[in-house]
This record gives sequence, C-alpha cells and structure tokens, in this order.
Amino acid sequence: MEEPLAIPVVTLPPALREHYLQGLQTTASVLADLFSSARRSLKVMAPYVDPTFTALVAATKAPVRIVTTPSPGRPPRPNPVLERCASMYDLAVRYLNERRDRALIFQMHAKLVIADGERAYVGSANLTDTSIHYNLELGLLVAAPEVLQPLERLFDYFFDHVAVRKGQLR
Repeated sequence: MEEPLAIPVVTLPPALREHYLQGLQTTASVLADLFSSARRSLKVMAPYVDPTFTALVAATKAPVRIVTTPSPGRPPRPNPVLERCASMYDLAVRYLNERRDRALIFQMHAKLVIADGERAYVGSANLTDTSIHYNLELGLLVAAPEVLQPLERLFDYFFDHVAVRKGQLR
C-alpha cells in the first residue's frame, strides 16, 4: 500500500488525549521519526526551540540546518541552546534578524522540518517541550514531491540569502 501524501499530526493537552488521539499521529512521534530517519539532510525552520531540540538533533545522523529567531534583547543575541547544540553536533544556525534600526519588519511564525527532501512536517508546533507535548498544535506530515520541492527551495532561499550567522546579528 502506498504512503498517503499528507497525514494529520496533532499535539493534544493531556486532558484530551484519552478520547481524541485514536488513529492520529502525534507531533512528538512524527518529529522524532523525521530526526532519527534523516540521513542526508535535515532542514528546520522554527522561531522557538528549547533543550528538547537538542535531544532531537542528538538522534539524527544527518547534517542539520536551522533558520530561527535570535534571543530577545538589545542587541539581538544568538540562541544559547542552538549555539551549544552546534558545538556538539553537525548543526548550522541562521537567524532571521527581523529588525532594521528599531523597526520590526516582520515576525517569523513558520514551523517546518524537511527530512532528506522526502518528508516534511508543516504545522504550528515550535520545537519546544510545551509545543510537542502539551499545547493544542496541528500540522501535516507531507510526502508529496510537488509540495516538498517548493518548500525546500523556500527554506534554502531563507537559509542562504535572508538569515544571518550569529556574528552578523545587530
């Protein structure tokens, strides 16, 4: 039987899980599978991560590239979780520096994980313990090449041309 082109993915608050998780893929299991199964590349776009992300990266054999937001403050600062993770694993971090002078240009809200260009999670969950295990989050696990290719091109554009390395944050 052929794998479906997209399947629903959900995080439910604990009080709702007993009745509504039957037959649904959980955000935790989908992300764990994407990270652990990737061999060639793992591309991640998420504004917020916490140490849960480090555990996911530890499970992958693929090089990881992430586009994220800097830690809040003036001036913007690199994310300490990501920078520590990058010192231990094959992880390249780029930051969307959304401000010019003092004006907010845009905010990143996108969440995307692409494994080997073959499967992707697109949804609302940040790569944090709360989003993966406790919030109400919805997403899709996509395996359709006609969807994956433009998503991958979009990610590559942001990683290569829009987002900056930690030393370029201002």
